[in-house]
Amino acid sequence: HWVDSRVQGSLVRRILLHWCAFFAVTLMCVSVMQLLLGDPDKTMAERVGSPGSGLMLIGVVMLALFPAFALDTIRFSNRFVGPIARLRRYMRELMQGEKVGKLAFRDNDFWSEVADEFNAIANRIQDQEQEISDLKSQLSQAESASV
Repeated sequence: HWVDSRVQGSLVRRILLHWCAFFAVTLMCVSVMQLLLGDPDKTMAERVGSPGSGLMLIGVVMLALFPAFALDTIRFSNRFVGPIARLRRYMRELMQGEKVGKLAFRDNDFWSEVADEFNAIANRIQDQEQEISDLKSQLSQAESASV
């Protein structure tokens, strides 16, 4: 589930880059091992191309693991992207003068203290708006009484 495609897409691209680097290093290590430990009568190309070389198995395993890596990255990133997305929505509502409810994050989300800090700010703003409204009413009553 994508919450913020820009951030989460960047994370998936980053994990893809790490995965490709790991894949290349793994293949290089296996090739060097085969060169050093393989049959000395065969050429390197013959050793790498032989069915028992293990390169094919490593390739299949690495390809099979990437979707799990990407999915885990997206799920993990929801723990910090989700709270920021909710915070941004609440800030927009507050900025537009709407009354906002209490901001709460899920139990396993990061930055739960940000919700408490936002709630304190939102309460203060709403209290000040109420005070301004009360003062305007008092001023209006005072003006109508003096006329």
